[in-house]
Amino acid sequence: MTIVTTSRKPVPELRSLAKDFAFAAGYPYILRGRMGLPEIDTIDPVSFIFSSRGKEFSLRLADHGKIVADIRIPSWSMEERADERLPGILIDDPSLYERLAPYIPVKLSETGKEGCLFDGTRKRRYLLRLMIYEA
Repeated sequence: MTIVTTSRKPVPELRSLAKDFAFAAGYPYILRGRMGLPEIDTIDPVSFIFSSRGKEFSLRLADHGKIVADIRIPSWSMEERADERLPGILIDDPSLYERLAPYIPVKLSETGKEGCLFDGTRKRRYLLRLMIYEA
């Protein structure tokens, strides 16, 4: 199993995004509180951690303490969905798909929507622009 969590003191938008991402993936969202990264690894060795980097969000995938993917979210939008709920998480970038597919149920998409598309709770639909972070 995999868990989804946030940085220790997330802004409300980040917390909502992480909870809805966990919902779309079918994984539990864990309220981090004062837990450090080693404590998160004891709950589950694979985790998605949403955090803030300045004014943009980021997503880090860790497997047994090793960073598998460090992804920037330079922009994102949320809207109310008018149609049926999308199953799972759709990603249009093949390189991101290859990195995430072993850890999370993602589908390679050709929707024309650049980035990551998924539906959360309360009729929310998210579109995230994702970029591999290269320091």
